[in-house]
Amino acid sequence: MKSADGRFVTNEGRTWFVQKDERPAAEIEQEVDYSALFALVRTMNPLRMSRPESRPGVQYLFAELPPDPVREAVVSGGGHVIHASEVVPFDGPLRAPADLAEHFFARIARKVAAERDLGFSRDGLEQLEQALADAQEADEATYWKAVFDLGAYAGETLRAAAGGRWIRQDAAGVVPFAFACTIGDEPAELYLLAKAMRFIAEGPEDSLTGFVDLAARTRAAR
Repeated sequence: MKSADGRFVTNEGRTWFVQKDERPAAEIEQEVDYSALFALVRTMNPLRMSRPESRPGVQYLFAELPPDPVREAVVSGGGHVIHASEVVPFDGPLRAPADLAEHFFARIARKVAAERDLGFSRDGLEQLEQALADAQEADEATYWKAVFDLGAYAGETLRAAAGGRWIRQDAAGVVPFAFACTIGDEPAELYLLAKAMRFIAEGPEDSLTGFVDLAARTRAAR
């Protein structure tokens, strides 16, 4: 997720990073929420991790013309959609990366809850953690889906308890989004996706349920 598939430098000294998605458009559409978030993060990361003086850009190459949400994600992240060696514009209203994260993480959370018959609760989050605990051994796409499922579900569970929304936060790590809410009387930015990665790597001691417990105690004390 951090690296680009390739890079080149123009004669004028500008650095271009290249990302690729060689899947058929129908396959991208089947998982459009994940696909849009993957494209958004893979566009943003080379830009935010490179030196400004290199005037970096991102070209995102698609084998087939991707659906509108994925095109919007690439352009919102600062990249250019390339299909058949041509730049493909996105002509619709363009949302900011944080607004795309808010939209797609909420959709993923609702989908996970419906498919697994879970409520947005501590018990539901614990069940989801148990189901996805072995994602470290999976292929890369399955691993990142598990990270997004856990982070998104935890976000909606926290939203139910304490309100809040997804925001852009470059300090959050590989996936530059955090969940902003109020814990007690203090604003908090929770790195749910980074926590999901640690849970998958380290196990129950890094459970996301601690965030939900904290929000629940805060609500009970009011």
